Amino acid sequence: MNNIPNPAHPPWCLRGPECASSGGLHLSALVSAAPGGDEVFQIGAGLWRMDVGPTERTGVLLELSVGDDVERWPIDLAQAVKLVPLLRRLIGGPAADLPQAA
Repeated sequence: MNNIPNPAHPPWCLRGPECASSGGLHLSALVSAAPGGDEVFQIGAGLWRMDVGPTERTGVLLELSVGDDVERWPIDLAQAVKLVPLLRRLIGGPAADLPQAA
């Protein structure tokens, strides 16, 4: 998709010209965290940015779904960055040491 020819427009945004009419909300494609794609709980992550006020707000969008039920949770960038080491610490070691789902 061709994005708005504006240096302030993020190149990862999929919404293109609609950004201007949606309150300046920019969304990227979601990347699935489901290794097999057939898990009951599907998790995806993407980027978001809201052009509101004097400073832009940006972060990670988590999408959690089960069947047709979908929840989207925007997390600001500072908290998203802190999630990375937190998850590593919670998992505690190589993924091979974790219990596997049935």
